[in-house]
Amino acid sequence: MDYPSYETILCKPEGRVLRLTLNRPKVLNAMDQRLLEETRDAVNRAAQDDSIGLILVDSASDRAFSAGIDVAYVKDMQGVEARDIGRELHKTFLLLRTVEKPVVAAIDGLCLGAGLEFAISCDIMIATNRSRFGLPNIDRGIPAIVEAAILPMVVGLQGAREMAFTGEFWDAAKAARRGLLHAVVAPYNFTTEVDRWCANLAKKSATGMGTQKEIIHKWMTTDMESAIDFSINTVMLNFMSRDQKEGMAAFVEKRDAEFAGE
Repeated sequence: MDYPSYETILCKPEGRVLRLTLNRPKVLNAMDQRLLEETRDAVNRAAQDDSIGLILVDSASDRAFSAGIDVAYVKDMQGVEARDIGRELHKTFLLLRTVEKPVVAAIDGLCLGAGLEFAISCDIMIATNRSRFGLPNIDRGIPAIVEAAILPMVVGLQGAREMAFTGEFWDAAKAARRGLLHAVVAPYNFTTEVDRWCANLAKKSATGMGTQKEIIHKWMTTDMESAIDFSINTVMLNFMSRDQKEGMAAFVEKRDAEFAGE
């Protein structure tokens, strides 16, 4: 699969991992229309690339994962335009949540507003201990919208209220305590920790991981009985895959499974 030269992101296959780097460092990776469109294009290409088992999203900035929406881009928008950019954000974040490959967010620095919504739309969030998280848009008279709707599931209703109402930043330690992060490490150990997570996830069955993401999405978006029924029916199809047979055989034979994504 070929990945074009983008203006706002960098894409580099590294073995089974596609490294997608947010590349607007001068504005702390603030998001505009082009970044959203290019991110979707790269993720859709990765979805069709059988050589890729995982998408890693990191940053070309040494200060931020993303500071949120590009204020210069949206400040003069009227009502309908503002609604449209909200829909563009949602299309991008929904794709991250539903693409049938795990997505890891590697966060070193600020992760704010729409940048936080981007990160929580990924499956795994790994951060350095100098990172900070928040929804400062309320201090500009703008409520949190779009994938901020996930926050009550992640940090609880009271945590979501705190972030949305106060606009105050959480440090990485608090974010981890409240369930927002999967790992927090010192900057010198960041690359090692990210690589460890990526290596572990990328070696899993592509079929199994894709099915699991689909099931988790149903857990989040439907009632419990419908989600359970969906998962039971979906795993039936999964049991017809080569990877499932290989995984079971490897367990019985006490060896490592060799998954083929089939």
